Amino acid sequence: MIKVGISGCDGLNAAELVRILINHPDVELMWVCSASHPNGRLDGIVPGIAGECDLRVSPEGKLDDVDVLFLCGSHDAVKGQMHPDAWREDLKVIDLSGAHNLDHGDGKPWVYGLGEMQRRILVHEARWVTIPGTAAIASLLSLMPLARNQLLNSPLTLHVQAGAMVFPGGMTVDGLAPEAYAREQQQEVCYVLEQCQPGFGQPVSLTVSPDAERRTLTVESRFKSDMSLPMLISLYEQYYEDHNFVFLMDRPITAADVENTNKFLIGIEKDEATGEVTVHGMMDALLKGSAGTAVHTMNLMFGLFERVGLALKATGY
Repeated sequence: MIKVGISGCDGLNAAELVRILINHPDVELMWVCSASHPNGRLDGIVPGIAGECDLRVSPEGKLDDVDVLFLCGSHDAVKGQMHPDAWREDLKVIDLSGAHNLDHGDGKPWVYGLGEMQRRILVHEARWVTIPGTAAIASLLSLMPLARNQLLNSPLTLHVQAGAMVFPGGMTVDGLAPEAYAREQQQEVCYVLEQCQPGFGQPVSLTVSPDAERRTLTVESRFKSDMSLPMLISLYEQYYEDHNFVFLMDRPITAADVENTNKFLIGIEKDEATGEVTVHGMMDALLKGSAGTAVHTMNLMFGLFERVGLALKATGY
């Protein structure tokens, strides 16, 4: 069994992480820490788990008791939680805060935790992993087949409509104001595209609009391409054919297709007159956009089948 600790169980993404892990067949949840609820019952701060988990929230957890540590919460909170020098050599760390998503030049061996981008590295080499930002996950999954084939050769316009991300006071799940969040996600997308397509230098515009009524996140990626629509569809199908959570759709995607699942669904359109391509993507912002991707990453790091614990039920309405 993989022994797990969660530090910073104070937000929606951490609650989803708990709900996945208490039902994961290869995980034993050892402790959960929360700054705002340091001594309460876990089922008092995570809805829906009454009768399934009798853990109490701890003010701090013992690293010697766990094999993997999930870091949740805001950028600043995570950076102040623990110092890497205190981590055991064999301790695996998965950061959901976004604090380590870009190369800050500090020499720390953080690996970018997008399985559809670098599955082999996560399986064989990763010790500390940073989970991509929610908008970055959707944007990159909608562009990855092109970037990996050196085919992103025009300006990109990305519009993200994000549900389940805005708290009272206007802050996102990442602890940022929406404008700062959009700028950070744009920087992250550009940084990763440059890793996937060396020499990529096209201008990228990313905007984020909140959607308070949904927990889904949608992205529209627009760019120009000389490839025909059938060729684009074939390229995406080939890239994702051996991945377990990304699928192409030949009909409009609805929220019911993705809510409460770890899926990212894609639809592709092309205006043959202008050459403009639009890639539509949709996912559950808290699952595929955060906690589900973190568990997917953990599965890869420990040599488990990718879908273990992530065969989640859609809403179906």
